[in-house]
Amino acid sequence: MFKKELLIIATVLSAIFLAVAGAGWLAVWKLHETSRTVVVDTLPGLASAGLAQERMHDNRHTMHQMLSPHTAAERAQLIARVNSSRTDALWRDYAGSIFEPEDRSNYQAMMTVRSNYLAGTEQFMALVQVEKITEAQLFFDGDLSRRFQDYTAAAKILFDYNVREGSRRGQTIMTAFRYAPWLIGGLCLLVFVIGMVFGLRSACGNK
Repeated sequence: MFKKELLIIATVLSAIFLAVAGAGWLAVWKLHETSRTVVVDTLPGLASAGLAQERMHDNRHTMHQMLSPHTAAERAQLIARVNSSRTDALWRDYAGSIFEPEDRSNYQAMMTVRSNYLAGTEQFMALVQVEKITEAQLFFDGDLSRRFQDYTAAAKILFDYNVREGSRRGQTIMTAFRYAPWLIGGLCLLVFVIGMVFGLRSACGNK
């Protein structure tokens, strides 16, 4: 009878120990996965989208400068500055950090309006190169401005998405740090209490 009770105690305690180990592993895995997505997804996405938006506005300002009185050589320098400051590499980097369908859908929508805007910039700079400044001014203030607004709005959606995801994932990490020790400690205490109860019962039963 005593051996049978010991076997029951050992089985129950083993099951609880496995539950503790499993809960600990799950908490660590969740923390690791969330931290990994922050490093390989959220932070690169924020950096790429943020730098791209900054460069977009800088290029827009440079293009506006082209409408001021300049020599042909000076306008050529401004055009070269815009061409050398394109956002292609930044958006490629952003694409490499996409892991969620919503993020990919937002990115594809942004690339569509970006393509439309880039076509407009080529048209604008072609007018500047042949010194059709009045036409370039009208185009810059009208159609190209609307295309730029669409582009910046789409880029902002990507940036805001990563801000939101970063906040959510950061909260998950904080929650895991806050509650995981209590959960594991509680389960360990449960193992101790059950072991003590079974031990006392066995000791009392053998007297």
